Amino acid sequence: MQLAQLRSWSRKLFHARLKLVGLVLLLAGGSSDAYLNVFISQSQVNKLLGLDAELYYVRGGIINAYAMNFVVPVAANIDDLEFTWQSLAGQPLAYSLKIDYDMRGVTGYGSSLMALMPPKVNVSSTGHVPVEQQVFAIRLPCSGLESAEVKVAIKLNVTAPPETKFSDTILVFKRNKICMKGIRTQSKNDSVKLEAGPLANGNHAFYVAATCACALILVVVGVASIIYIRNSKARSQHPRKSLACCSYSAAGANGLAASSVLVKVDNRPGSANSGSYATIADLEPLYARPCGSRASYYAASHVTHLSQATDPCEKARAVIVPRAAMQCRSVVQEGTFGRIYRGTLSQAGREQEVIIKTVTDAASAYQTSLLVVEGAQLAGLVHGNVASLAASCLDSTAPMLAYACTPSDLNLKTYLTDGKNHPVTRDLVNIAVQVARAGAFLHGRGILHRDIATRNCLVDTSSLRTRLADAALSRDLFPQDYHCLGDNDNRPIGWMSLESLQLGQYSTASDAWSFGVFLWELATMGQQPYAEVDPFELAACLRDGYRLAQPRPCPDELFAVMAVCWLGPARDRPTMPQLLAYLQEFYDALGGYI
Repeated sequence: MQLAQLRSWSRKLFHARLKLVGLVLLLAGGSSDAYLNVFISQSQVNKLLGLDAELYYVRGGIINAYAMNFVVPVAANIDDLEFTWQSLAGQPLAYSLKIDYDMRGVTGYGSSLMALMPPKVNVSSTGHVPVEQQVFAIRLPCSGLESAEVKVAIKLNVTAPPETKFSDTILVFKRNKICMKGIRTQSKNDSVKLEAGPLANGNHAFYVAATCACALILVVVGVASIIYIRNSKARSQHPRKSLACCSYSAAGANGLAASSVLVKVDNRPGSANSGSYATIADLEPLYARPCGSRASYYAASHVTHLSQATDPCEKARAVIVPRAAMQCRSVVQEGTFGRIYRGTLSQAGREQEVIIKTVTDAASAYQTSLLVVEGAQLAGLVHGNVASLAASCLDSTAPMLAYACTPSDLNLKTYLTDGKNHPVTRDLVNIAVQVARAGAFLHGRGILHRDIATRNCLVDTSSLRTRLADAALSRDLFPQDYHCLGDNDNRPIGWMSLESLQLGQYSTASDAWSFGVFLWELATMGQQPYAEVDPFELAACLRDGYRLAQPRPCPDELFAVMAVCWLGPARDRPTMPQLLAYLQEFYDALGGYI
């Protein structure tokens, strides 16, 4: 049992580190004003999570309230925690310090022994925050009598300077201290005298109240600025308020449940809304100072206007072949005016397997031209995860576009929803990595996709090699995914970012939003996003802070990526290279457990 606990907690520590190394977003303002700095030094972050970076809770007098919700795991071999603080008011500021914890821990193993002994600190329960940067330390000593994961809340109340507009500041630092039976570690750092004081409260009332107040656990990760929302494992002892756009439920494909279609969250300090959730639309990235080579690896910025240097029709004409070179063999998919065949393409004396897109006699001139324009979007590109146009035939009223494929290639949405396939989590993350690689490649070539979704991907069912394709004929073949909002323009409403819906603005950031919905499709085996929401109301719901809920079964790490893709400000979303880096690491980590 102890070995199982150790493995479980080791995974939690590793996953916490993964979240921190996940995504480096643009730094932005916090949630309210203050008058001090509080942060964890680089050496402390390295000790706790193996990263070379400082983690700020308050920086330049600005509080990031969301950072306070990040629960930092403390390994069994670590006893001492250090915080750096400094008054910015030009004078010392009065404070009070209290530590709440559950001395037995929350293990689920029926423990009745004391796992954590009373914490010790090197400052008194009341005093003054110094004007110069100083460190205060807290020791969390395990008894060694029992294995447990002990929830600790360090509550710091700083009194506002007199004759200022500020209110008192309350900061709560959350820690999960891991204690192991038979391990009673002692810190090697005895440079400061740590004494037990009247700071510890063993009744754990504060932490339980804080935890149970949330139906979602919002984890905001500092160094890598990944904001992460969990709703499947949260607890609440209070009735939830009814919310206008939420409480929808959807039965998952293949028996998978998607929890609720939408959740709204709003637990901002001082918010008039006392509901159980926190609003994603209002979240701001954490303050963090990225260090090391990883920062340059993640370095990227969103571009608002990308354009192709060549006209799509010119691209199609560049790969034109005679009509006789394409042979249609069998129909794969058919819509009202579009049709997809399996067939062959004969060029230079050899034949290759292809998928052929064309239109029927019912197609209008506009629909015919749209096939060519959208089908040629990725023409001329060479990448292992991009299904680019291989050949075109434009010498008739029904143009034909050919794409190289294998006999086992299938539309990804069809693959997910047919009920015969059962990919495991690592398979789904592998597909996500490949599509992120394709997205990063396109953005690097100055191309916006504008419709990243499972319906626009091809997957080789024998190897799970996945390629991102264009959106030609998708409106006709997947009509349930497109909606016209009274302007005669069918758009993929459920995959569009807020700024795309409201203002018609597209950028690399809007592609990132669509990619987040694509990940949700993978996690739900191809379910319809926002299926029970009126398309005319979706923009208002997104503006008010509603988002897709975490599917059940979906790893927290994967949902974390979705959550940051759906941040309201476009500049705060991760770029495709950042998404690729995080998903690749997560995929590699999953392989370590097989």
